[in-house]
Amino acid sequence: MKQEELSLEEQVERIRRKRAKQFDNTKLRIVFNVLFLILAVVGLCMYFFGSENHVPALIVIAVGMVFKVIEFILRLL
Repeated sequence: MKQEELSLEEQVERIRRKRAKQFDNTKLRIVFNVLFLILAVVGLCMYFFGSENHVPALIVIAVGMVFKVIEFILRLL
């Protein structure tokens, strides 16, 4: 059956069934994004208001960036 032969309602229903089979990673992406934002804010606060040793703050920011990269990869899938 060709696409032109289907009614608009049938085409929409076919698309909905196809999307329902796919894994919805939106909630997981939101969790990774929130973790990134929290770690970025904590890391910046540690960097500017902490001691002269900035290494722990940079580590916290780097861990946050790992979460952001994971979220980015999930967005591509």
